[in-house]
Amino acid sequence: MKKKIIFITTLALIIFLPFLLLKIRNREFIKSQHQVVEGYISEGDVLGEVLLAQNISPAEVFSITRELKKVLNVRRCNIGDRWEIFLDNEERFVKFIYYDGPIDFYVVKFDRDKNTYLASAQKIEAERRLRGVRGEIKSSLYESMSYVDVNPEIIIQFAEIFASKIDFFNDCSTGDGFNVLWESYFDNQGNVLKDGRISAASYSAGDSTHYAFYFETTEGKSGYYDEKGKSVESAFLRVPLNYRRISSRFTRRRFHPIHRVYRPHLGIDYAAPAGTPVSALGDGTVNFAGRRQDGFGITVIMHHPNGYVSWYGHLSRIAKGIKRGTRARKGQVIGYVGVTGDATGPHLDFRIQKNGKFINFLTLKLPPFYPLADKYLPAFMETKDTFISRMESLKGTKPTVFPN
Repeated sequence: MKKKIIFITTLALIIFLPFLLLKIRNREFIKSQHQVVEGYISEGDVLGEVLLAQNISPAEVFSITRELKKVLNVRRCNIGDRWEIFLDNEERFVKFIYYDGPIDFYVVKFDRDKNTYLASAQKIEAERRLRGVRGEIKSSLYESMSYVDVNPEIIIQFAEIFASKIDFFNDCSTGDGFNVLWESYFDNQGNVLKDGRISAASYSAGDSTHYAFYFETTEGKSGYYDEKGKSVESAFLRVPLNYRRISSRFTRRRFHPIHRVYRPHLGIDYAAPAGTPVSALGDGTVNFAGRRQDGFGITVIMHHPNGYVSWYGHLSRIAKGIKRGTRARKGQVIGYVGVTGDATGPHLDFRIQKNGKFINFLTLKLPPFYPLADKYLPAFMETKDTFISRMESLKGTKPTVFPN
C-alpha cells in the first residue's frame, strides 16, 4: 500500500511539476516586465518637462537629467528624436533611454538597491561600409544626385566640400559628371541605418575635374585634399552668417541714410534678423571685442594669417568667451546680428582688410587652407589611389556597396 502511494505521488509530480514550474516562471516573468512609455521630441520641448509630464517626480527628473548631462548635451535635443521611459509594475522609475538618431542612444538606469542613477552612452551594433555612385547633371545638382539615390545629407556635404571651387547655382551645366564615395552604417540585416562622411568625390565639367579626398593625419588633423595633396577647402568662409539679402555693397561713394552725406562704404551689409549668429571668417585671434564710438556699435575685429583682418559691426551682443586675445576657429560663433551704432535696421556690417587696406570681399579669391605636410604625402597618395580605383569601378544608377 505504501509503495502504491509513493508511486501515485511520484506520478503526480511528473505530470504536474512542469505546469507548476511554468506557472511560477510566468509569474516571475510578469513581475519582471516593464511598462514602457514612448514619445518623440517636439518643437519647443524641454527634456525635464517631458519627464515631468510622464508623472516622474521632480526629484527623479533632477537626478535623471543631471546624470544624462554627463553623456549627452541635453540642450541640443533634436525634433523627432525618440525616447522611452521604463516603469516597474508599481509604476516606479526603472530607466530612461534617449535615441539620438538610428545608432547612438543614451541610458539612465536607477539602481534601487544602491539608490543611485547611472548614465551611459551606447550604440546599436552596426557595420561601417563604403558606398558610392556616379551620375550626370541633368538639371540641378540636388535633383541629379537625388535621382541616383544620394540622400540630402550627402548632397549638402558634396556641395560644401567644393564650395570654394564651384558655384553650383551658376556653374552647374547639363552633362557635367560626378562621383562620390561615402561611409554608411548597416545593421545585421543589411539595412542602411545612416550615412556618414564623404570619403572621396569628384566633379567634372568640360576638360577639368575637381577631386576631393578625405585624409586624417596621425596627429588627428583631417580635411579634404585634391589629387596633389592641396586643401580643397578655403581658409575663409564664403559668408560669415545666414543672411536674407545684401543691403549695401562695397563702394567708394555711398549716400549715408543717417548722416545725409556721401561717404565710402568699405564693406558689405548683410541684412538678417536680429540675433542671427555671426561666425568667424577663418581661424584667427580676436583683436577687439566691445563697443566702438565711430558708428560701428558693438564690434568684433579679428586678425588672420597672411595680413588679413576681418570686422563684424552693429552686433547686438558678443558671444560668450569672445574677448581680446581669444583664439577663434573658422565657423565659430563670435557674435549676433543687431542694430547698434549707426545701423538703421538689423544687419551685419562686414569688412575685410589685406595688409591694412580695405578690399571688396565679394570679389576676393578665397585663400586656400593649409596643405598637407610633406611627411604625410606618401600615405595620402596611397589613400587617394584606392579611392580613385573605386570611383572608376562605379556603374549604373544605384549606389554600389564595397566589401570591407
